[in-house]
Amino acid sequence: MNYSLRSKSSFKETRRWLAALLTFALLMTSFSGVVNAAEDTVTGIEFTYDSSDFNSSTSSLQTFVEDDKVNLSVFASDSSSSSKKDVTSDATWKSSNTALVKVESGMLTGVGKGTATISATYKGYTISIKAASDYVYDSVTLMQNNTTAPEKMDIEIGNTLSFTLNGTKANVTKDITDDAVWTTSNSAVATVDDGTLTIVGVGTVTITAKYKGKSDAITIIVSSPYKSITIDPGSLVELTIGSDDKELTASVAPKTGGTLEVTEEAKWVSANEKIVTVNKGVLSPVSAGKTTVTVSYKGVTASIDVVVRSAYQSIKLSPEKEYHMLLQDAPLQVTAEVLSNSNVTDLVTNKAVWTSSNVVVATVYEGKVTPKAVGTTKITAAYMGISRSIDITVYPSVTGISIETETIDGYVDISEDLPVVMATTFDGSKVDVSKLVSWTSEDEKVAIIKDGKWLAKAIGETELTATLDGKKAKTELTIHVKPLKLLADVKDVSIILGKETPLPTVTVINEDGEEEDVSSRVKWKTTSDNIVLKETTMKGLEVSSITLTATYLTKSVTVRVKIEEEIVKLVVEPATVEIYPGKSKSVKVTGYYKSGKQVSLGSKMNWESGNPSIATVSSTSVKGAAVGTTKITGSYQGNTVIVPIVVSQKLKSLLLSTKSVQLSKGGVYDAKLQANYTTGNPANVTGAAVWTSSKASVATVVSGKIVAIGKGTASIKATYAGKTVTIRVTVK
Repeated sequence: MNYSLRSKSSFKETRRWLAALLTFALLMTSFSGVVNAAEDTVTGIEFTYDSSDFNSSTSSLQTFVEDDKVNLSVFASDSSSSSKKDVTSDATWKSSNTALVKVESGMLTGVGKGTATISATYKGYTISIKAASDYVYDSVTLMQNNTTAPEKMDIEIGNTLSFTLNGTKANVTKDITDDAVWTTSNSAVATVDDGTLTIVGVGTVTITAKYKGKSDAITIIVSSPYKSITIDPGSLVELTIGSDDKELTASVAPKTGGTLEVTEEAKWVSANEKIVTVNKGVLSPVSAGKTTVTVSYKGVTASIDVVVRSAYQSIKLSPEKEYHMLLQDAPLQVTAEVLSNSNVTDLVTNKAVWTSSNVVVATVYEGKVTPKAVGTTKITAAYMGISRSIDITVYPSVTGISIETETIDGYVDISEDLPVVMATTFDGSKVDVSKLVSWTSEDEKVAIIKDGKWLAKAIGETELTATLDGKKAKTELTIHVKPLKLLADVKDVSIILGKETPLPTVTVINEDGEEEDVSSRVKWKTTSDNIVLKETTMKGLEVSSITLTATYLTKSVTVRVKIEEEIVKLVVEPATVEIYPGKSKSVKVTGYYKSGKQVSLGSKMNWESGNPSIATVSSTSVKGAAVGTTKITGSYQGNTVIVPIVVSQKLKSLLLSTKSVQLSKGGVYDAKLQANYTTGNPANVTGAAVWTSSKASVATVVSGKIVAIGKGTASIKATYAGKTVTIRVTVK
């Protein structure tokens, strides 16, 4: 290093502190002037810096790459004060070559070797100064054993290696090993600390030493002194949980020949220590599974697969399902039995490891479960890698029990869940003890209790009794003939908002063909909250359309319910229906709500015909069947309407007794008119027709009787049921 460019560090720092203190003192004494400086006129600016940072031989500020920064300040003079203001942070700074020297708010940083011009501009004034940048050392060199280290070298893993770093400036060399920054390109091959290498694995690595912008590096190729490493045994290792540990050995083959056992020195690793652990070649099984064990030594590695199996197929607990008990019950003994892979059973209750997931609720020791508090816990028995659990539920002491369902219906061979049983505790609260009670059937010829359900055996009645801690509750079970179908008396029903309406009547058709009214035994339900279902009635709460489902035994039927305002008037169009046989005509019904709104109800009237042989009715259509009269009756919301129905023959054609006639004055002709119908039954309608003459001075007509009046020609018309025919009359 060219020390003529720089003072010693301690001296330099001292001078910097003195300069800073002097600047601070000057600023404090002229504080009042600074406050008003913004209003004064700047007359000039100048640099200030530590004299130790200035190189007089080059007439420039001296910086060094990656070394301490040089502080350059700017002071401004103004017209109203003899003191100067520090405007360093307000000035605009610029370097002519930022690749050599950077400047930021007066702080100069050396980047590369060379010279740059540093300028500062403030209030229209600009000043500049040269700044030189150099390296602390012209070069740095890696050294090995006091000689320059090569660019590349080979080494076998297991050997030691160290380097030093020399820095040279103007032919002056210094050991800077401890001050340099040492790095490795591959820590899996080698690590470095102040030049000392630790060889970790085989491969290529670059070691770099850097000091204040200068660096040197060496590439090291690390190889193993061994060709390979082998594990004995080298094939699949099979272990059983609970079996003795298995010892493995590792041997390496040196490149020079021969073998060497390295079991103790090698590094052993298990890929999954939850299955098997390994320590200096000794395998210890932990749990069932498959994993890999790897051994490595000085750059060579080998692996084997290890399988750990359980010596047993499964474990069985008794009781094997969930168990329910009262807090005051005696401890429950749970037994554990295992089945070996050779199909041999073994009782391991006292050998298994027992645990309770919630010891607040119940504790367990060698399978004996002792209730401690109300709640649920999971009791687990584990043995040689296999385990099984059961849930234990502890209930509080009860003062009584009850069954909410008073009667139950069923049919032969059906099996259903037993009803819910509720218990009353000491404090009066209710708790579901359905899984805790025991059940009996009074008449097992009718029904039995099996697997937590009742099973119907024959038609009849029996009493089912639930018992818990001496308390009893009963319900009646009636077994019927098997139902085939459930029918409601209506498919659609309208109910008035806010008014109670009887639930539909429900009938069951049994397997034997008999019908039975089961309205009182069906269970009604709906998913809507717009209706209230009571025992025999329903009440709508909000205008809407919902579906009700009635269930009896295994059968169900649905009814569509429309909740609406009250209808105060029904208007039918037409008031009387006139139709022909085989033809249809629509009937329109308009309902008027209390609010004045209208609704079309024609298809919702549940029409019935008084005589289906004359006319039938479906939805909104009436169809004539035969000539005659009848009526249709419909109702909605209890409002009934009756519509008269007239079915008459349809006229096909009219036929006169003649198409023309010649008469003398005073002559008479009795014309006959025949009506031909589509039914094929002709009728004489002479008297019913309307007769007219086109010229009464020639001929007149009354009920078909034509009288000649005067000479000329006239047309006599007969009209009946919308049809007209004509006779031409000539009077001579």
